[in-house]
Amino acid sequence: MSSLTRMFAVLDLLEQRALALDADTICAELGYSRPTGYRYIAELVRAGLLVRVGGGAYGLGPRIIELDYAIRANDPVLAAAQPVMRALVAATGGDATLAATYGEHVVTTHHEAGPEALILSYGRGRPMPMVRGALSKCLLAWMPRARQQRLHKIHAKEIKANRLGADWPAFRAAMAQVRKDGYAVSIGELDPGLVAVAAPVHDDEGSVQAAVAVVLRLARYELLDHAQLAALVMDSARRIEHAMRTPALAAPAKKKRTKAKP
Repeated sequence: MSSLTRMFAVLDLLEQRALALDADTICAELGYSRPTGYRYIAELVRAGLLVRVGGGAYGLGPRIIELDYAIRANDPVLAAAQPVMRALVAATGGDATLAATYGEHVVTTHHEAGPEALILSYGRGRPMPMVRGALSKCLLAWMPRARQQRLHKIHAKEIKANRLGADWPAFRAAMAQVRKDGYAVSIGELDPGLVAVAAPVHDDEGSVQAAVAVVLRLARYELLDHAQLAALVMDSARRIEHAMRTPALAAPAKKKRTKAKP
């Protein structure tokens, strides 16, 4: 691992443990020597990513909140997706969620609540299982082959348990089918009684930037035309892509200020 990756592992540890840890515990958990671990902690404190919380312990710092605000204010995918997701909620009566992936993580980046106020286990900022749920399956399906194969080696048992393939060829075929369909469906995979239908959001070069999903109660889903619902979600993904290329469509234009007449 690079020094930067090793340093960020400190943040990952605190995120996973969801509490403050002292410097010696951090070093022991990550297998770092005291000089190396203490240096990483000091640099993270200077950057505002860690903060000392008393008793020699450290927790996640305020810079993370600042970065979260910057993402909410400036992320082009989020800006493009929000109005489209609100329209998806209005059209279906469900909730709409957006997710993205990095490394071996799938994270919900936005959630538009619907009229039924569904309680979702994986709200904004909470990592989802890599191989469960419609959003994760969508993001997996459009990954490059080499990355899919690497993730299959890591998650082979979970992939088999979730009926995505007993081996690599079967998993590859399952992902190819999702790509052919253009969307993924999950029923009760993340939350009992809830169904998600997701479609990928691509950039201009064809790479997947995110996946958007509608989440419904199973009883509501069974009353709907499933093909029409899938088409609606895929159309929402295309609209997000279009808004990403034309940012003015993603948000209302700001009114020009006019001077008051004397």
